[in-house]
Amino acid sequence: MKKVLLTIMTGALLLASSTCFATVPADQLELGGIQYGAPISAVESKYGTPRKYERERESYGEKVEMKYGNTLEFEFLDGKLVKVKADDYSDAKTKAGIGLGSDVAALKQAYGEPDFISEEDFVYYAAGQQGIGFKFEVKFGKVTEIKCGVLH
Repeated sequence: MKKVLLTIMTGALLLASSTCFATVPADQLELGGIQYGAPISAVESKYGTPRKYERERESYGEKVEMKYGNTLEFEFLDGKLVKVKADDYSDAKTKAGIGLGSDVAALKQAYGEPDFISEEDFVYYAAGQQGIGFKFEVKFGKVTEIKCGVLH
């Protein structure tokens, strides 16, 4: 009886540990043609002068926010890109081709089942990087906002 119970428990543990999370490879963390961790110069080179530019010194480092139009925002920490947000009418896409207006089926085909769903947000974490990944806001079956990078 102990062997049967042990076998069942081992099988259950294997099934639980093999649950597939749609972890995104770190090299796929890109939105609008800009890779997570890119320098400020990469954004300026691609998009030009931002509509809004804010620089402030925080206890954890120098934070820079750049906004292009009303639809694309970049956030840097100590000169490296830590977050990109695309909403409204942005034509920015992920490396897998997901952009605003993409449907849930295309999102799942590109990235699989989300690691986490909260109300309208489909969250996909990056491999080996805690708290970093993609957050897709979905309304009526369509992507309406994308965040890439730090997800807090």
